[in-house]
Amino acid sequence: MSARIMISAGEASGDMHGGRLVAALKQLDPTAEIFGIGGDAMQAAGMSLYYHVNQLAYIGFIEVARHYFFFRRIFHHLVAEIEARKPDVLVLIDYPGFNLRLARAAKALGVRTFYYIAPQVWAWRPQRAAKMADHIDEMAVLFDFEAPFFSRHGIRTHFVGHPLLEGLQPKHTVPEFCSLHRLDLERPVVALLPGSRRQEVRSLLPAMLQAAALLRRRHPQLQFAVAQAPTISGEILREWLADYSWVTVVQDETYDLLQAAAAALVASGTATLETACFAVPFALVYKVAPLSYAIGKRVVTIPYIGLVNVVAGKKIITEFLQYQVTEKNLAAELERLLFDPQLRKRLFDELHQVKSKLGDPGASLKTARLVLRLAAGISQSE
Repeated sequence: MSARIMISAGEASGDMHGGRLVAALKQLDPTAEIFGIGGDAMQAAGMSLYYHVNQLAYIGFIEVARHYFFFRRIFHHLVAEIEARKPDVLVLIDYPGFNLRLARAAKALGVRTFYYIAPQVWAWRPQRAAKMADHIDEMAVLFDFEAPFFSRHGIRTHFVGHPLLEGLQPKHTVPEFCSLHRLDLERPVVALLPGSRRQEVRSLLPAMLQAAALLRRRHPQLQFAVAQAPTISGEILREWLADYSWVTVVQDETYDLLQAAAAALVASGTATLETACFAVPFALVYKVAPLSYAIGKRVVTIPYIGLVNVVAGKKIITEFLQYQVTEKNLAAELERLLFDPQLRKRLFDELHQVKSKLGDPGASLKTARLVLRLAAGISQSE
């Protein structure tokens, strides 16, 4: 009998990883019925969508609170669908504020639950892991230190490695990419990755562009390119790029851009790990509503927010947060990243080490096998 699987992913990175998971599930069980919240990648892989991730892409406590009634309506609709369709398993991908509540509701209805890409409670509320054990049956995690952490709290946890390692292939060679986007192969390219949410782009891109303009005046040989995520419309970018005609926009070719880049400014999130995998020296930028940041500072218990620094276990890239996100700060850091040979060599070495800690390729297929075993009522511990 084919598996009936509901999946909930709430943002662009979740859709990217979820797309690979859905494809792996379909490879193992071609007739599996898969439905829920996702994006273009998950839909293309064979999943039926109730809602698109673009509708849920908000970050920060205050930003999410402003859309409380919208989220509540989606939540109740999904719970009704769980009750009506009785999936064999509910798979939750990241997005903990929403997905942990959904897991609790599903367990109350007798549905098995599987978490993929674990909530980073080790960073902000370690004691919550024990409560998660009440409504999470099994979990697949991306970082090796997460498996013992969640296992200690009573959750059957499997380290599967990071799915990023499955899809890091650029579409073009560096010469092809530069020719396609009219970039000079002989001049350094600086990549600007302002995020996959409109809120992030509006908060971060202006400062990135101002820093680029300041740096360009000092070093006219530099070229700058903005990575446009699939979830960001051209209209949003055009609004900010009107005065920056010399900035190239790269759509759906982030890996090609990173392959060609000499340095980068990157919004906090999965993109920092992607940049690390290409060993591009970069700085992290992060900015939310002041009240959201104040609340976050009170609950985060680790010294860094950047995944690269967390995986490394030390600060290897500079993090610019809130009021620190200024054109002067970002331009000065880019200058160091571009023109300090010793710093560049150290970062190359340390970023390669970070990549080596992400495990081996094959996370999606490993996770799909675990999901299908749980859907069949079989679980295994590691």
